[in-house]
Amino acid sequence: KAIYDLSKNLTHTDSVIAQWWADDPTETVSPPGHSFNLATLAIQKSNPDLVKAAETYARVGMAVADAFICCWKTKCTYFNERPSTYIRSVIDTGWIQIWPEPPFPAFSSGHSTQAAAAATVLTSLYGDPFAFTDNTHEGAIRYPFTEPMTTRSYTSFWECAQETGYSRLLGGIHTQQDNDIGLQEGKKIGDNINNLAWKK
Repeated sequence: KAIYDLSKNLTHTDSVIAQWWADDPTETVSPPGHSFNLATLAIQKSNPDLVKAAETYARVGMAVADAFICCWKTKCTYFNERPSTYIRSVIDTGWIQIWPEPPFPAFSSGHSTQAAAAATVLTSLYGDPFAFTDNTHEGAIRYPFTEPMTTRSYTSFWECAQETGYSRLLGGIHTQQDNDIGLQEGKKIGDNINNLAWKK
């Protein structure tokens, strides 16, 4: 019901956020690809030495890989339905969400899990706050818009991860619990990566 009600009152900004984080690998970068671009932006802004730059990509790569492994194990353990199946069965048979529904279970959110894992390792490396502008989809044109997308700015990696999760609610394909648990578990995964022996 919360997803249904939200879908009926989306603002232009809500739609922009939903589209920015679609990350459909059949059309643009995948969710991990988006996280790798955030890592690249952090490197470009901070200009670290080669060792730290390599470590940045290593940590992000390991974090998002572990995030998807753990998340899909959860999905295939609980097999939670998507909001659309419930909404169309109980509330509104004609309801259509912004995005096409992914062909796998909802809980937990893959976007939220990997975004939190990446944010956790990037925060460990570059600090909090860390202001940056995400240009991943700059210039792309996505339905229902006809104008090119513009960049989005954040004051921290965690703020960015939270918006990633929120976008799934706006898109109508996840509930709040999917995102809350995804963010929570993703942070644990990122912490595990940070706690590896990166330096002698």
